[in-house]
Amino acid sequence: MRPGATARPSRRGGQALVEFLIIFPTLILLVLGAFQFALIYQAKQTLNYATFMAARQGALKNGRMTPIKDGLAAGMTPLFNIKPEILDTEGLLRARLIAAVEAFNPLNTRVEILNPTAAAYNAHKGDSEDGKSIPNDNLMYRSSAAKGGMSVQDANLLTVRVTYCTRLIVPIVNRVIYALYFGFSGEQVLAGEYYAETTAPASALGARCLDINDNIQALSALIASLPAPANSLATLLSSVPSIPTTIPGLNWNIGGYRIPIVATATVRMQSPMTQAP
Repeated sequence: MRPGATARPSRRGGQALVEFLIIFPTLILLVLGAFQFALIYQAKQTLNYATFMAARQGALKNGRMTPIKDGLAAGMTPLFNIKPEILDTEGLLRARLIAAVEAFNPLNTRVEILNPTAAAYNAHKGDSEDGKSIPNDNLMYRSSAAKGGMSVQDANLLTVRVTYCTRLIVPIVNRVIYALYFGFSGEQVLAGEYYAETTAPASALGARCLDINDNIQALSALIASLPAPANSLATLLSSVPSIPTTIPGLNWNIGGYRIPIVATATVRMQSPMTQAP
């Protein structure tokens, strides 16, 4: 550099700022996405355990659906316990109540008994003393001939599948993941097209994880499909303008952006199956 000459200001600082502004949105999405997927993984692991608890409870209680859902709620309780302290009985009670709401809510959770099938139950119940249950005693001495598609030994294996709509709670990425998962239907929900009664498509009514924040049409449609007298509530519900998504006292939103996760568990029946799945 010649004596007396001044150095030109470097433009590298401005270039770095532009590059940072370009990469910053992507970096934010990656960080927030990592948090959200970690929460999804936690929910999936908890659901795996809760499904086993549900199947175990069903095996002890004749395969009845109410004990199965109660066992599911008990297994899902840690997922909603924000402050897992030993002496925090209030927090534990709140988590247990939220888990029960989630497990018994037909818009958020679906519980299916995959085994034994209805055909197997109808085929084997005639071999029991009361004629109303699948024989559960002396299985090793009973015939292994298939009836209703399976032997009595296989009919005593209870397989439960749970589909649970887990919440996406991390801002920004919850909308991105929701829209990517459900595709065009998810975009319609984000655009608010399902929130007006006149524009809600019939194919979307009761769609799991799609219209959980939608009008009460979804819940009304589910109740209308139930046998009498439960279906009589559908008319009353259809007059209600919208679903109250936040439960007072628990401060828990039963709506929000959600995607389904699935878990399956199989347990040997410890009591006779007394009704068709």
